[in-house]
Amino acid sequence: MKHSTAILVILSLLFSQQCIFAQNIQEETPMTLHDCLLYAREHAHSNRLNRLETQAASADKRIGASDLMPYVSFGSNGSLSFGRNIDPETNTYDNKKTLGTGFGLEMSLPLFDGLVRINNLKALKAAEIRKKKAQLVEEDRVSLEVIKDFYNISYCTSMVEQMQRQLQRDSTDLEATRHSHKLGTKSGADVAELEAIVAADQYELINQKNLLEKARLSLRTAMGMPQTDAALKIDVDFNNFPCSDVTRILPEIEEAEMAVKEGAMYLRAAKGGYSPKISFGTGISTSYYRMMGVNVEVPSFSRQFRDNMGEYFSLSFSLPIFDGLATANRVKKASLQLRESKVRLEQIRYQLNQSAEEARLDHEAAIEELTAASRRLEAEQIAYKAMRKKYELGAVSALDLYTSSSKLAQAEANLTGKKIQKIISEITLRYYQGYPLINDLK
Repeated sequence: MKHSTAILVILSLLFSQQCIFAQNIQEETPMTLHDCLLYAREHAHSNRLNRLETQAASADKRIGASDLMPYVSFGSNGSLSFGRNIDPETNTYDNKKTLGTGFGLEMSLPLFDGLVRINNLKALKAAEIRKKKAQLVEEDRVSLEVIKDFYNISYCTSMVEQMQRQLQRDSTDLEATRHSHKLGTKSGADVAELEAIVAADQYELINQKNLLEKARLSLRTAMGMPQTDAALKIDVDFNNFPCSDVTRILPEIEEAEMAVKEGAMYLRAAKGGYSPKISFGTGISTSYYRMMGVNVEVPSFSRQFRDNMGEYFSLSFSLPIFDGLATANRVKKASLQLRESKVRLEQIRYQLNQSAEEARLDHEAAIEELTAASRRLEAEQIAYKAMRKKYELGAVSALDLYTSSSKLAQAEANLTGKKIQKIISEITLRYYQGYPLINDLK
């Protein structure tokens, strides 16, 4: 017993070490956008909830299918009679105590019910498919959120690196200005201005690092990844992002179409309530009795079980005449729900067409804005080089140099943002054109 306990402890320690090692590998290995999308599809909380709802819809379908199967049941009862009762042997009244038991096995099978059960089963099958499509809709929504958060980390990382370069540049200028002040070529005001500029750079660097951590936190949340202290590392390639060459019908449309089919089946099932019902039944039964407290010989249990056994068959027919207008109201409700599903399908198609057109316009604008941002960066780089030469010659103040440097930093940040905007707009446009967000072939 002690050896087995020791073995279990060792195995648990090994397993925990493996889990920690696997987690460390996951934290240290940079994740591409495709890796993040695959992780989110499996671990995002909303995706997991939708998978459970799909499984529940599958269970409902199986329950509906069971209504078409025969129903078999076994029953047993026992009784002990006191006082005046009927003697099973003579069929006359007496005051004996009698122990009686009965057994029965019966089966019932619906033959016709106006196709209510069949149409309900078809509706449940459509509901299962609709849940699967709704699951895809939620997966796509999560994927779009992950894509935006992923590139937001890239943008924030670029901003941190940019502020580090600017801080290094301004710190170098500060040291040069201090040296020039000692030589008498720069004034104390120039030194004070650059000291204030360096302090502002340090503050902004801290702010950008905080925004980067918040961006990582947002991506973790969207992916359903545990919130740990380790930094989430990503691998960004602006020239390569997940895409698929296989088109499909948007899951929003498929989900709405299955809702229409589901409503049509429920309407047929409701109308089936006007039809007659026919069912078939069969069974066998037997019984056993014994007198209590009386020296009367009774047949054995096995003999009574055989001799008292009986079989029966039944065929029942019922025709609904009046049910308080319940069936009529169910038909009316199902008809309204079907009309609502059709209007919803039309609305979704309209909204998707609008979203697709907006995505096209955003993509075209992003291309033009990226070109303009590139030209602006080139101009700001030339302007900063010229301003820096003037500052070294003493023609301009440190504030003028800082203004030019800030414009250059804004141009660099704007170019990075436009690159990301172009990628996101292209992914969104391809999505509305029918291309999946996750390429499972990669």
